[in-house]
Amino acid sequence: MPTSSEQHEADTLILLLAKGVIDYLNVKALRRLPGVTDSKAQSINCLEAWVSSSGGDSDALIRPLRVLQGLRSTGPAHLRGKGWHATLTGAGLDALRPDEQFVQVLTLTGDALSALAQHAELQHEASQ
Repeated sequence: MPTSSEQHEADTLILLLAKGVIDYLNVKALRRLPGVTDSKAQSINCLEAWVSSSGGDSDALIRPLRVLQGLRSTGPAHLRGKGWHATLTGAGLDALRPDEQFVQVLTLTGDALSALAQHAELQHEASQ
């Protein structure tokens, strides 16, 4: 958790979270999920195709991952530009301090991962 409201600290945490959650997903395994038809799809796109094809709520399950990736890509991973503000605004984070933004992103990401796990379990049970 952030120990200050400094942007550079939130940036470091965003990079670490994105790396741990998104960058380390096994995209080769994700491309084998039911509903994934693009053999070159990236990890979040694979998850979204699977969620959509299996009747899940893509907005609830995938959007937080896209927000995390968007914050990483438009902020600390590259030069911060107008895309950063657009990403913050689109996620409803623009009125928060950087530490509060990170806590919100962390919470939403954790909730999405838990919901994805539940969705996977339901799909597994339905296939039995």
